[in-house]
Amino acid sequence: MTIDALDMNQGRASAQGSLRPKPSIRSRLLLAVNLPLAALVAVFLAYDYSRELGQRLEDKRIALEEEAKTVLPAVLQARHHGAGSVQQYIDTVCGRMQDADSPGHHIAVELDGETYQAAAHHRASPEIVQAMREAARLSSHRVSLGETELVVGAHRRDGATVYISESLENLRDSVMGDILRRLAGFALLAVVAALVVNVVLVRVVSKPLDRLVGTVQEIGAGQLGAEAARFPTAELDYLAGEINAMSRSLAAADRDRKTQMAKAREIQRNLLPQDTDAPGINVAHIFEPADDVGGDYYDILPLNDGVWLFCIADVTGHGVPAAMTAAMLKALLLQAAESFTSPDKMMKYINQRYMAVSPLGDFVTLTLVCVAPQRGNLQYASAGHEPAWLLPHTGEIRELSSTGMILGIDGEAEWDVMTIDVAAGDRLLISTDGVSETFGREGKLFGRARLTDVITANSELTVEEAAGKINEALKAFRVDAAQTDDVTFVLVEMAGDAIEGSNKRE
Repeated sequence: MTIDALDMNQGRASAQGSLRPKPSIRSRLLLAVNLPLAALVAVFLAYDYSRELGQRLEDKRIALEEEAKTVLPAVLQARHHGAGSVQQYIDTVCGRMQDADSPGHHIAVELDGETYQAAAHHRASPEIVQAMREAARLSSHRVSLGETELVVGAHRRDGATVYISESLENLRDSVMGDILRRLAGFALLAVVAALVVNVVLVRVVSKPLDRLVGTVQEIGAGQLGAEAARFPTAELDYLAGEINAMSRSLAAADRDRKTQMAKAREIQRNLLPQDTDAPGINVAHIFEPADDVGGDYYDILPLNDGVWLFCIADVTGHGVPAAMTAAMLKALLLQAAESFTSPDKMMKYINQRYMAVSPLGDFVTLTLVCVAPQRGNLQYASAGHEPAWLLPHTGEIRELSSTGMILGIDGEAEWDVMTIDVAAGDRLLISTDGVSETFGREGKLFGRARLTDVITANSELTVEEAAGKINEALKAFRVDAAQTDDVTFVLVEMAGDAIEGSNKRE
């Protein structure tokens, strides 16, 4: 992803949320360079305009004053020929001045108590004479007349005064034109400088950062150990080195984690029953944790008199903490199986020992089933666990619900025991809630109804084949969705000389 693309992504994020897009380093540097430069240029141009205008005004005043000095001797000479000669002379002089060169050019003469004004451009008026007199008294030699500003040059001698004025309009326009041309030059230089700076920033900052971002994204995507190329600039090379060191450290930590998880997975596998060959019983089981290790646990233990104990448990949570609790349950179950033969007493023993060592708030659901093939019955107890399903070979599937509360709540809790007569061909499925609560597309659950349909539909298959069909149905329902919970179930079938009987409740 490039820096520009990063800006675009930030723009999209801001459109979807309340955050504003953050500027890139390149734009910040360009602003940091260009804004002060623009401010300095503006100040310089304003100062230059003021200085240039003042200089031009002073030059114009001097020129008008020199012109007045030139006109005055001729006026004094024309005085001897009468007022008409004076008027004719100033009209002739003023008439030679073109507005293009001398805008608003006007001559006024005070002579022998009379005031003469040039009539060549029809500007004569008492107001303009008064304005010229006032300007002559001011140090700036400038005065406003209506919307027009005049600059005036004057000269006095032998009782005569000559005033010559011009408008400042063209003068200001000329100065402004010069300033604008300079501004255009500065702007061109600024554009060239910005392009040069931008190219340098792209080569020195943006592209190296793009490569660093790409490396970080690779690491974030799981490619631990990915490393960035080194750079000629010290700062970016230091950053690349730190990213590479981080990547190597993460890769090493991940290798250690995988080694530890593999060991934990091996330990958990060793906790599960290795030999499920039980006389008079056919058994199939599936164990698929959502993580490397899981919180589901099942076991098959031989008891006295040919009785087999089937256990399945679901610990709150996932991963290593849940797996450690499952390992503790294994130890407690072995102790209970050595001391008791009925599932309710085993359940009470496990609950009391579990509450003595488990953290507050950790709970376990547990199902214990003691199957006696020679007597043709089973004893069932459940601590808030997922229902078991009993499928007689001649009848409809039956739900076996919980017979008491979950483990870890009440140290004095007790559980009922359900004794059920079974016959050859009867099947029992015990599972964790990860089976019925498998999520498919659009968040739908696999559900208990679909589970019982699969059990019933595959009752003619062997238990291994039927268990495989259940697992296939779960995977087909999940499609490409992630497995969110451990999936564990045990399918038991009565075989041999199992005796049919009737159900009864202890």
